[in-house]
Amino acid sequence: MRITIEQLEDFNDVEINIKCHSVDERLENLISTIRLYGSSISGRKDNKTYFLKLEDILYFDTVDEKVFIYTLDSVYETNLKLYALEERFEGTSIIRVSKSIILNLMKVESVSPLLNGKIEAELQNGEKIIISRQYVSRLRQKLDF
Repeated sequence: MRITIEQLEDFNDVEINIKCHSVDERLENLISTIRLYGSSISGRKDNKTYFLKLEDILYFDTVDEKVFIYTLDSVYETNLKLYALEERFEGTSIIRVSKSIILNLMKVESVSPLLNGKIEAELQNGEKIIISRQYVSRLRQKLDF
């Protein structure tokens, strides 16, 4: 792989061009990471609104019809619904893994099979998330296992 970087004084944005023979799994993962770069989402905590970088988010969870954003050190609330988040981050490492959870795969440390076809994902902070049977095939596709 060759990386070429051009710094142009009159260029105000970042443009990434990928030239390849074919798009494989590793390249798809790289593209997913690039898509997350610079993106943010707003979340509320203690009557303040924060702008969270997507690469800092572990997962989204719904509790009592409210959607919460979990990071390594905090929990925020958002007005967005899970289906809207799922659509917004399609093609990235953020995928739905159960009826109430959307997970950032870049924050998964390991996965292990459970009984009944479910999978347990251990996150970088040690927290464990259960991936429902219904979503296991999607996860297997993304992780190629």
